[in-house]
Amino acid sequence: MTTRTPNTFIVGAGPVATALAGALRLGGVPVLGLWARRPQAARAAGAVSGVASYSSAPPDLLLEADVIILAVRDQAIADVASVLVKTGLVTRQHIMLHCSGALSSAEAFSGVRDHIGGIGALHPLRAIADARAAMRELSGTVFGVEGDARGEAEALNLVRAMGGRALALSGDHMVVYHAAAAIASNYAVALMDAAVTLLGQVGIDESDAIGALVPLAVSSLENLAANGLANGLTGPIRRGDAETVARHVDILASGSELRQLYQTLGRATLAIARRVEGADQNALDQIARILANSAEEPPANSATGQ
Repeated sequence: MTTRTPNTFIVGAGPVATALAGALRLGGVPVLGLWARRPQAARAAGAVSGVASYSSAPPDLLLEADVIILAVRDQAIADVASVLVKTGLVTRQHIMLHCSGALSSAEAFSGVRDHIGGIGALHPLRAIADARAAMRELSGTVFGVEGDARGEAEALNLVRAMGGRALALSGDHMVVYHAAAAIASNYAVALMDAAVTLLGQVGIDESDAIGALVPLAVSSLENLAANGLANGLTGPIRRGDAETVARHVDILASGSELRQLYQTLGRATLAIARRVEGADQNALDQIARILANSAEEPPANSATGQ
């Protein structure tokens, strides 16, 4: 482990590579440069992040780096690491970090582990589409951090320099961690798509629907952050309003994907509602019957007891 801020080099030119290069530079970390195989992409990433960019062959400047961050596609990590080691510019003085949330460092760097000084993972737990904006907003971001002793220590150094917060992980937890991240991030977009589709059925166009629904979703997440899962829950299931839930299910076409999605997520919501202190369990039992996948019993009849 180095006692100073490590000289760092970035490999990659996508949004994550660019945002990390810029955020580290702004955090006072010496970012020696950024390398990518495609010249145009490398130049663009260097211009946005404010660091020197290189393309074609990896530069000799790698010799002066302590930490090399591979911010490339998951499938490319092993190959790129091997290419770098084979140049002779990367040795046991170097620590390699990758930015995948789904791979352990031992798995990603298995082919080069014996040739470098340490390995680790540094995964920003946030959606990064606009690197220019993200590089100035990574302060406060949680980073999934994992690795051997040296790799983890340097990853923690870099997280602190960016003003981030580290979530310490072990290698065998990475896939579970990444699945959780996908549900919270990617699947939230899929849920919004379902809601936008429903509003589209009554003539509301996509942009207006997004403008109406996103603030609602944001306020729900703010409630969750402030009050926790159960106490942050709102809506008809939380209130035990079986009639409204039945009307929702009844308006969705029987057997449709939207009805199935509503019922599946409704059952998950019901489990949270049952944890609310003072919840009307009888009303929630009635909602459970409405949300059950039953082809024989119409949901509206379940709500009225007919």
